[in-house]
Amino acid sequence: MKLNRIGIALIASALLVIALVVSLLVMRQQDSRLAEVRVKGAAVARSLSSLPIAALKGGAGNGLLGTLFAYHDNGDFAYAAVTDAGGRTLTDVAGRGTLVPGAPLPVDAAGFNERLLPAAGGMRAIHEFYGPLLDRSQGAAFVRVGFYQPAYALLPRDVSFLALLALMMFMLVPLIYMVVKREMAPLDALGRQLRQLAVEQNRQNAQNARAPGLEAACDVRELAHSLQSWLQTTGARIAELEHASLNATADNRVLQYGSKKLTAALQSLPDGLLMLAPGGVVSFASDKIEPLLGVPLKDILEQPFEFWCRDPALRALLARYDGEGIEASHALRPASVDFTSANVEGKYLSATAQPLTAAHGQMAFGTLVVVRDVTREQLARQAGNDFVAHVSHELKSPLNVIGMYAETLADADDESLRVESLNVIQDEIERMNALVGNLLNVSKLETGSMSPERNRVRLDDLLRDAYDNALPRATGKQLRMALDLPRELEAVAIDKDLFRIALNNLLTNAIKYNRPGGSVTLSAHNEEHEIVIKVTDTGIGIGPQDREHVFDKFYRAAETDARTARGGHGLGLYLTAQIVELHHGRVSVDSELGTGSTFSIHLKIAPAAAGVATL
Repeated sequence: MKLNRIGIALIASALLVIALVVSLLVMRQQDSRLAEVRVKGAAVARSLSSLPIAALKGGAGNGLLGTLFAYHDNGDFAYAAVTDAGGRTLTDVAGRGTLVPGAPLPVDAAGFNERLLPAAGGMRAIHEFYGPLLDRSQGAAFVRVGFYQPAYALLPRDVSFLALLALMMFMLVPLIYMVVKREMAPLDALGRQLRQLAVEQNRQNAQNARAPGLEAACDVRELAHSLQSWLQTTGARIAELEHASLNATADNRVLQYGSKKLTAALQSLPDGLLMLAPGGVVSFASDKIEPLLGVPLKDILEQPFEFWCRDPALRALLARYDGEGIEASHALRPASVDFTSANVEGKYLSATAQPLTAAHGQMAFGTLVVVRDVTREQLARQAGNDFVAHVSHELKSPLNVIGMYAETLADADDESLRVESLNVIQDEIERMNALVGNLLNVSKLETGSMSPERNRVRLDDLLRDAYDNALPRATGKQLRMALDLPRELEAVAIDKDLFRIALNNLLTNAIKYNRPGGSVTLSAHNEEHEIVIKVTDTGIGIGPQDREHVFDKFYRAAETDARTARGGHGLGLYLTAQIVELHHGRVSVDSELGTGSTFSIHLKIAPAAAGVATL
């Protein structure tokens, strides 16, 4: 900042102010003198108008006019005269070099007044006061008193005052300069900072010239211009940053929406998901993980798997992908493991680890672990294996019996032995036929090819027919068989052939799992809106843990007593339940281990319809 210009400007301003103050004082003095002249002139004119004309006449040194001149001769007094109405001078007195103007008085000059006579003939302008003379001994006469118009001039008595005033104002100039210098110091510092910013910006932009708008600030105007340019540049940069921020915010919201959408999609999957960082820390876990592994999510997230995983097989699988001491060729291949949950009893799980690799095959994002609940598949697989074993046994045993009795029949001469052999062979053939029939019916149910042809049927004949078919088997097992039916049963809409299969399965199980000397009862009764058919036995019963699964496919209750082992393939009750459901009914079981069981079928009563026969 060049402060010399400011100092010069301050001095010039001080001189201008001094000149202005002096001019104002001179103008004030001139106005004051003019007012004084007007007062003095009016007073003199009035005083002279009251005197006799004889007293006013005389020479400059003898009459009253001469005395008046001597008293007022201070440079401002011009003349005093007495004239008649025609303007002729009767007597006068004038200053040196001054002539009484011959200008006549105004026509209407009847009282005291004043007028300004312009400068003429080398004389200054005169302020004249006039009025009528009271003494009319010589006719009408007028008194005229003239004073020079005060000029603009500096009075000697005011020189000392003006000099003192100028000195005080000049004394203020250094003080103002120091104050301005102090106040301009921050602006000077700001200018240096702007120049430094310009240098840095030029260095960054690899430019030799200064940045536009950031030239060296030499004064306040240049500083303001530089500051304005810098503010404009900064504002443009801020606008760019705000635009970039808005774009970043929009991108961030899009990413958040995509992340939430992806998280919701992952959470909706039926399997549990784990995301492992390269160090083995879990960065993501779906809600399905907690019920599968039996570990709270808060103990899993952001924790190494060693801290929360209690399943050895799962720990061994995850350890392959923790990135510590494992060959890349092994770590980058997916792997699976099946295991039993250590925290959830009776749950079979399958875990598959899939590395998340970059384009070049390097593990860059961690590992995705999918945990599936395979309990049903495991139970179905186990039941299928058991089913194959049981069916093999069920088919092999009749074949062995048939083969043995066929050899006996071929060598037997005794007629009774032949009849017994033929009966046994017939029973085993029926047993095999029932097994094969159940298998075919189950296959039809599962493929959807079994569709019941329901008709309105009275159950009396159907139940009696099922009872008659089961009675020989019960008698052969030394069991009592009973039929308990009311006089009238309401009609139901069923497929007789399919429903007979369900009844035969229940009666077969009641006979098979009964005790020697026990009983089997087939009963039915009407309820409010349905018919209830019950098959009750006094057999070995079903435990509480098995009652929930007796209608599952391939399920067989555990048998601890070898003497009560009856075999079976786990299809009879499953097939019964499916057939009853096809008829929009339901089947239930009430059993106590060691006491017996009661299986109940609930069917809705079919109302009679016009033109529809009851079978």
